[in-house]
Amino acid sequence: MEWIIAIALAVGVFVLVAVFVLRTKRHDGGTVRGWFEFDKYKDGENSKRNLHDKTRWR
Repeated sequence: MEWIIAIALAVGVFVLVAVFVLRTKRHDGGTVRGWFEFDKYKDGENSKRNLHDKTRWR
C-alpha cells in the first residue's frame, strides 16, 4: 500500500516540474507598457502589406 502513495507522490512531483519547465520556456512578450492603440497598429501592418481593412464600421 505504501508503494501506491510513493508512486502518486512521484507522479505529482513530475507533473509539477513539467508545468514549471513549460511555463518558464514560454517566450511571450508579456504586457505592453503604456497605452496600446490596436487600430493604429493594425492600420500600420495592413498598409505595410498593401491590404484593405474591411473590418471598420462604415
